[in-house]
Amino acid sequence: MKQLAMIWVISYFLSSGFSSDEVQQTASVSPGPYVNPYTKVREGQSLIKEGDLVVRLNRAATSCFIRLFNKQDKSYSHSGIVIYNSGYPYAYHIIDGQENPDGRIRRDSLSEFCSPRRNKSYGIFRYDMNNEEIKKLRVQIHEWYIKGISYDPEFNLKSDDRMYCSEMISKALGTTTESRIKIGLTHLTNQDAIIFSFYTHLSFSYASNLSVISIDNSYVNPFCHTIKQYAY
Repeated sequence: MKQLAMIWVISYFLSSGFSSDEVQQTASVSPGPYVNPYTKVREGQSLIKEGDLVVRLNRAATSCFIRLFNKQDKSYSHSGIVIYNSGYPYAYHIIDGQENPDGRIRRDSLSEFCSPRRNKSYGIFRYDMNNEEIKKLRVQIHEWYIKGISYDPEFNLKSDDRMYCSEMISKALGTTTESRIKIGLTHLTNQDAIIFSFYTHLSFSYASNLSVISIDNSYVNPFCHTIKQYAY
């Protein structure tokens, strides 16, 4: 099974994963003159507001796998939601691996979340939410943070005690806006399921019946608009 998965992974990368179509789907950020990447982080800090979505493309190889499941835009591989704590904005997100060994929801400053040392680019997007909805969002995210919601390695949308990054954001938005904001799902194709199974170590039969909330589902929708995107 692993050999078959690897063949599909290689084929996918060569035939579609990094084709010209993907280049067209990837966010276009004008290179322009060189700008210190930390200046771009500071600029982003001046632009973000509570409730904003922040997304990034990590330098780790696994990011290439994750963004393959973005069907509309393959620019990013991880997401977080901006919530203020003691007057300071943090990106709340769920991730596993070396960056977060216990897998629990964590909060990072924008400079940490979008660090040029570990990331190639990041973007800021804003949902169409009113002040009351943002207050409810803050309460919900803080509640999950205190509870210690952890990463869901099974990508099961029916469980609320374990989630992955874009699932947490989608559920938080749905709850706090009383389902006014709805984030769509991505249904895995057979090719997707093989790669997904290889990456997650889940069975192919499980992955082939799976729908996920991909990173681009979070911002390619009518409820969200772009604030700024940065490439390092």
